[in-house]
Amino acid sequence: MGNNWVREFRDGTAQAPGSVTPMQNSKPTFEPMVGFPNGRTPRVMTVSAEEMEAVQLQPGEKNYCADLHIKAKQCHYDNAPFFGYNCNHIKHEVDHCLRDDYRLRMMEYERERRLRQRAKRIAAAGAGEDMEE
Repeated sequence: MGNNWVREFRDGTAQAPGSVTPMQNSKPTFEPMVGFPNGRTPRVMTVSAEEMEAVQLQPGEKNYCADLHIKAKQCHYDNAPFFGYNCNHIKHEVDHCLRDDYRLRMMEYERERRLRQRAKRIAAAGAGEDMEE
């Protein structure tokens, strides 16, 4: 918890003007391929919105792990009323997918923050060179 407070004192909060800390749900401001010479694989939704509505997924389940949520829902339906231990493997897959999704989102957040810090450093160095001339 202390790291967050130190970061806020050093970099400023996301609401502060001139801060390098991005808002939590903000879109990336840099080119997605910066720093990836070989490119990156784009994340794609494997389930359409119509399929999610047909299965009646909850709003929190409509994410990149929706296909696993649908499998879990189908398993619970097939094994009712004794679905507790029969669907543990799918529940584990869903939890693993959600954990990976969270990790990827945090990595993107940190990447955005670090690229903003880099841009700020480059702008400050450029302003310093202009002052010398």
